Amino acid sequence: MLVDKDMKCLICNSGEFVCIHKGTRDVPHINVMKCQNCGMVQLDCRKYNTEENYTGGGMLKNTYAAVMDITSDMSWELWVQETERDDDRRYSALKELCSGKKILEFGCGNGGFLKRIKSVAASVTGIELMHEAREKIRNEGIKVFKDLSETDEKFDVVCMFMVIEHLNSPCTILEKIYNALNPGGTLVCETANADDALIVKYNCAAFEDFTYWSEHVFLYTSETLARLLTENGFQTKQNTQIQRYSLANHLYWLSEGKPGGHMKWVEFNETNMNKVYESELVKLGNADTLWYVGMKDLS
Repeated sequence: MLVDKDMKCLICNSGEFVCIHKGTRDVPHINVMKCQNCGMVQLDCRKYNTEENYTGGGMLKNTYAAVMDITSDMSWELWVQETERDDDRRYSALKELCSGKKILEFGCGNGGFLKRIKSVAASVTGIELMHEAREKIRNEGIKVFKDLSETDEKFDVVCMFMVIEHLNSPCTILEKIYNALNPGGTLVCETANADDALIVKYNCAAFEDFTYWSEHVFLYTSETLARLLTENGFQTKQNTQIQRYSLANHLYWLSEGKPGGHMKWVEFNETNMNKVYESELVKLGNADTLWYVGMKDLS
């Protein structure tokens, strides 16, 4: 199946795609397309992914409404609570790299990672579209801007956690980030894996209906993410995967067709069992999260 000739692959510029899913969880007429040449996954429509979704907190509400059956506005306290595990994990993984360095988090959300990493960093700065988040983060004594153009500061480490999949024009943003890094500086990029086991290994239709979303306009594999970043000037230092969700989560999806299994079937949350499961998924390239570390050259 070929789409309109004007649609081009982000990675290889091919115009040949196959439709791998009709509709997203919020817009039924958007299709999820896969490049037949390089395997890049992208939506055939980006017009629903607007800045307004983020500035007023709409993206946050839509995210948790889908996951937690929340119909009213997501409270700040609940958002902070829900991100604690990921913030702790990222801090543990990056505290050595960030020690004594100038840190920028692009798309810093509620600032949980910045609040943690500032204990070891020389300085921390955030970029965040959401108005309320910027106000609250500033109250924590952290510099935060709406756009990277608002500061001419240079940084040693730039982090993007679950952001790049939202960007309509990722190359434009990557160029700005590259220019904001000091020579030899590091980019850390985390994003969802288009080759998640629930999609490519278990063929879980309920998960596909849930995970494909109008605000995730590009979905990457380890290969396509590395290719995008190297083509934008970064030298790959680490390109691996992480399994954020447990075996219980996957079993619940396969049995009940719903998220949240890691909170409901806690008997499957045994640490060693999940470590083995994660290890096997990473070997297969089917863990749920990509983790890429790249460096700007020294010149």
